[in-house]
Amino acid sequence: MKISTIGITTVSMLLLVGCTGTANDAPYHDPALLEAIIEDIRVGWEQGDGDKFYAHFLDWEGARYFEGGGQNLGLRDLVEHHVEPESELGLTLGFSDIQVHFEGNFAWAVVDTEVKITTADGRDIHNTGHGTYLFRLVDGAWKVVHTQSASRPVR
Repeated sequence: MKISTIGITTVSMLLLVGCTGTANDAPYHDPALLEAIIEDIRVGWEQGDGDKFYAHFLDWEGARYFEGGGQNLGLRDLVEHHVEPESELGLTLGFSDIQVHFEGNFAWAVVDTEVKITTADGRDIHNTGHGTYLFRLVDGAWKVVHTQSASRPVR
């Protein structure tokens, strides 16, 4: 039995599309899109700019964001009780080795983190660790639906 080149190409494309989403997802599967969002969020953390979070996060009922064993319930809680107060303490945040993965209209990124901050009581913190960002494609834009990070003191 002889299979034509067109037949092999068609089957290959169907398998590829079935594994990665639809052909229409291709323009959205550029790691640079998510890397730019993550950089905007990093700057938002340092500057205490909640607008960057409201622009890039999907604010949904039940949203929870985990950091250092604690959690924020909803986007407003994250911004008002975590982002804004930490920037006032001189937070410096670094993200490196960003690894982006796509699965149709879902994506995730894993990042290495470095955190420097002086607490209100004068304690200097310098931690390194890792973070995860989960994204969903909503109306042609990637939105963060969940984050989790963990770090420990630099030795």
